[in-house]
Amino acid sequence: MTKRQTQEERSRQTQSRVKQATIECILEKGIRATSTVDIARKAGVSRGALLHQYPSKELLMQAALEDILNREVESVQDMATRIKAGELDFETMLQALHEHFKGDMYMVTLEFLTTARTDPAIKEVLVPLATTFNASLEQIWEQLVMNAEHSSHEKRVALNATLCMMRGMGAQSIWREDPALYRDMLLFWKRTLLELGFSTSENTKRVPHNDKNDRDTE
Repeated sequence: MTKRQTQEERSRQTQSRVKQATIECILEKGIRATSTVDIARKAGVSRGALLHQYPSKELLMQAALEDILNREVESVQDMATRIKAGELDFETMLQALHEHFKGDMYMVTLEFLTTARTDPAIKEVLVPLATTFNASLEQIWEQLVMNAEHSSHEKRVALNATLCMMRGMGAQSIWREDPALYRDMLLFWKRTLLELGFSTSENTKRVPHNDKNDRDTE
């Protein structure tokens, strides 16, 4: 019994190292330029040990993407819990999402998106995981946005519009780092959501546009 548990523990540790090495290789070289030899070397395991855990590159890419997306969902769920506890407000949440979409998670998923456009095997890996990821975020958002005047569909549209904006800002940050512009875009989007009645507070009402108030809070 003890021997079996030790083997399982070692297997989990190997899988964890291999998935992290895969993410690092994707960030450094991109998916197409990354080989299982590169990943094994970075993970500090033999290629045979890697292939024992993940017999194909596609299975390895799937495991690595699933791992980083699951961690992101956990992070957003933690953020939602802090919002409910009054530790974070709506504006801070948007800023935190912006930071997430400039980080490793987004850059890895961006690699998958661009590769999937012309690689059916990677697209087959990406689609179900991305669908599950978006569904998880929609569930968290549904619980966070308290205003009952909006239908589930309206809340879903608001979330996906927010995510699309964040993804666009993340992609733009690759070639243009402009903190002042991004800050103003986030303020604009916060105003837009509040004016439409979206908030993490049950008591928030639709608010008029007021540039002065926004500048005073910066």
